[in-house]
Amino acid sequence: MKISEAIQILLTIHEEFGDLDITGGTLASDTPLRRISVTDTAGRELWPRGPIPVTGQREVDGVFLD
Repeated sequence: MKISEAIQILLTIHEEFGDLDITGGTLASDTPLRRISVTDTAGRELWPRGPIPVTGQREVDGVFLD
């Protein structure tokens, strides 16, 4: 993933969810960044997902880099 793409995704997340912590992920020299997502406290992906039915309020945990 290019730096410009990562920055744009992070800015979009910041606009939608506020200033979140980066709470997990894996970065290595032989494994480039492929995805950036927002997860809830149970580790389920909240963003980027299409509209899905959600029962109750799901608490945002942070940003996950993969």
